[in-house]
Amino acid sequence: MEVRNLEQIGLEKLLSVINLAFSDYIVPLKWTLEILKAKIESEDVKLTLSTGVFDADKMVACMLHGIRATDDGLMVYNAATGVIPDYRGKGLVAKMYDSLLPELKKLKVKKMVLEVITGNHSAIKAYEKMGYTVARKLDCYSGKPHIKKNSTAATLKELDSFSWSEFTSFWDILPSWQNAIQTLENSKENCRVIGAYMNDLLVGYAIFNPTSRKINQFAIAKDHRGQGIGSQIFSHINEVVEQQEVYVYNVDHTADSTLGFLKSIGLREKIAQFEMSRMCN
Repeated sequence: MEVRNLEQIGLEKLLSVINLAFSDYIVPLKWTLEILKAKIESEDVKLTLSTGVFDADKMVACMLHGIRATDDGLMVYNAATGVIPDYRGKGLVAKMYDSLLPELKKLKVKKMVLEVITGNHSAIKAYEKMGYTVARKLDCYSGKPHIKKNSTAATLKELDSFSWSEFTSFWDILPSWQNAIQTLENSKENCRVIGAYMNDLLVGYAIFNPTSRKINQFAIAKDHRGQGIGSQIFSHINEVVEQQEVYVYNVDHTADSTLGFLKSIGLREKIAQFEMSRMCN
């Protein structure tokens, strides 16, 4: 079996391997070609840094990696790792990493990050053997919001741009790679932005994709919490998505106020993940 990068691999072939690899996963996954393309673009996935294992001409495993410059140096993100059922237990993930690490060292990558479902003990052990440690726990919520009382404390406005200096001042936690500033900048044509104002002052916001119904970011200014502004924003999103299920993924487990709010409007935890990281020497 041979490991090589995915630069010359057609996306349809890559998609079929990913879907087969995740067909019996803890949370079964089935992507479309559009979802895969959007993930590659929004998460800065580079196929030259993504690897596959090939048995003759058959791709049996793959690993997608995104790369970004941060204040602490280059960071690489494992956007997806999958091995098709018949080829598991053969150490293929380790083989892909063995092939990738020299390339990352050439680029002087400082840090590697990934996410893994907390119940996937075999994967966690495999990553630990490769030097990864748990950095934090991320909770994933979904459901149909049930807003008990529709507050009118704030005036909601659709925004046509991201006001990051204001948005980040509301944060208690840092978003994961999938919800990070760069990810949303890369996919802004698919995003809608809602701002909540009191006396012309921005006091809260949400960024969401009305098609996938994923809420990537939302936050309320600390001095304006508990006034129903979050409920007001989610009530608006609920109307936009026509009362369908929404998804709020990768919320830091220590964000008590955020998690408490999600529970209060009827959303429930779907899965939990560990964000794991390792330094590159």
